Amino acid sequence: MSGKDRLITPSELIVMKVIWKEQPCTASQIVDRISKRSDWHFRTIKTLLRNLVAKQAVGYRVDAHDSRVYHYYALVQEEDYLKQEREQFLKLYYDGSLSTLLTGFLKDGSMTPEEAGQLRSLLNRRMGEQDDGGTTK
Repeated sequence: MSGKDRLITPSELIVMKVIWKEQPCTASQIVDRISKRSDWHFRTIKTLLRNLVAKQAVGYRVDAHDSRVYHYYALVQEEDYLKQEREQFLKLYYDGSLSTLLTGFLKDGSMTPEEAGQLRSLLNRRMGEQDDGGTTK
């Protein structure tokens, strides 16, 4: 997936999360999972699935026993999608600067002490992976 026309909308993301977790799954299974937290109509979800297929985020195979049933699966991995979204978010709001984003969290107090500790551990581990020349081992 690349290009603005292929971005997953927030509504499509709800469908994608079900597919990533349960794949392969039918439209009925997706509707069942989503209806537990929303009142979306079956047709709405089918439209979102068609959009995701058109964007090549989702593929499907026809059921061997019932040609009216499609089994949907992700063509875009969740980790790849999240990485792309993080990069776009950083570019759009922070000119690509991760340090500016993190500094904002630290300054406004929205990062908990536990989260700051986790970040410190991650940074220490990352620094331990680099040799004195600043290159990764």
